[in-house]
Amino acid sequence: MVLFLILLAFAAVQIQQRMLRWHSERLLADMHQLRLYKSTWGDAQRLMQRWGAWGHYDGSCTAASCKYEIEMASSFAFIPSVPRHVWLDWLFIHDRFSLYSWLGGRGSAFTASFTVHDGAIWRQSSALGVQVSRRQIKRDNDFDLTLSLGARSYQRLQSTLEAPFPFMGGADQLVGHPYYKVWRPDGCKINCQIGTVYFSTHTPPAEIERLTSYDFSCMTRYNPCARLEDLLPAAKEWQLYPDHQLSEDELRILEKKWEKPCSVPVWALARDARDVLAVDPLSTGREKLEHEQDWFQESAQVRVVASLKEPVPWPLGAVITAHPNGPYRSQPSADAEHLFPGKRYIVFPVGNDRRSRLLTKDSPITLERCGVQEDTPEVRHELEIGFAQNDALDP
Repeated sequence: MVLFLILLAFAAVQIQQRMLRWHSERLLADMHQLRLYKSTWGDAQRLMQRWGAWGHYDGSCTAASCKYEIEMASSFAFIPSVPRHVWLDWLFIHDRFSLYSWLGGRGSAFTASFTVHDGAIWRQSSALGVQVSRRQIKRDNDFDLTLSLGARSYQRLQSTLEAPFPFMGGADQLVGHPYYKVWRPDGCKINCQIGTVYFSTHTPPAEIERLTSYDFSCMTRYNPCARLEDLLPAAKEWQLYPDHQLSEDELRILEKKWEKPCSVPVWALARDARDVLAVDPLSTGREKLEHEQDWFQESAQVRVVASLKEPVPWPLGAVITAHPNGPYRSQPSADAEHLFPGKRYIVFPVGNDRRSRLLTKDSPITLERCGVQEDTPEVRHELEIGFAQNDALDP
């Protein structure tokens, strides 16, 4: 009788996990068929009809505006909207999650969403999470391991007031891959590995598919997944959680990366910037930083010639102080960007992307790395390419 109950429990858990994997694989295949700005309200309705058992939306859902979310999970997945049975809570309270894992169970969840605007799908996201018992991967601590990796589209890969994500990282991430940025939380090291991909809404479909080709075998495989790259092969190149401490040679390579001149495509800078200005430098100098011994900051007096994107607080013709580089001790770095009188520049000021730095007409123009470009026809053409990738939906 006992053996029969064990076999019955094993079969139930296996069926649950494999059905979850089967449904997740098919949902992802449907998401890979989406084409942002091209897939229609009819395409969205077909998805909602197919996945209605797991889908939901808040408020109204029409061709004019709708955000639809699909969530599917095993009994042990940590999704607030998915209820758990009392007996499962008992297993957690009494540290008996291993009973579930011995039967092949994993706390697994897959979610996907899309946003409809003006009759077309403008946004999409997905995420895969798997929890593994510490006994299955022979961990030395008392914590189970949670792996979670998600991908989300944005029109700008920059923090905004509507989506205040300082962890999107600086423009340097765009050197190797101008269509996306990756992030991981600093505090997640011992019992979890978490990563997020932020990709542009104009990312080529093949690249979106590569960035979201999750390996759902992590839900069912005998040898459990233990790293983010197990969930998503593309994550291997990002090294969000390196398996060894960086050597001196590897650290030097990273340092040299920062020493190189900015090589981010201008169109990517234009896509992500809130403010874009044409300015004429009138004079240059340097300022000593208050309360910082032997630290200086380059400064320039510039005339605002034109605002090329969103409205800015500085009126046209105003003469404003601009800081093209960050602070330095004795001399600016070799790749520092400068504003020379006699030339006209396109600059990308740090805009109102954080509530702590709201700009006024008296604010200086602060430029981060990669914030200065000479005003040429080629640069103007690149600006138009970047501007065309923005839309009227935030974020």
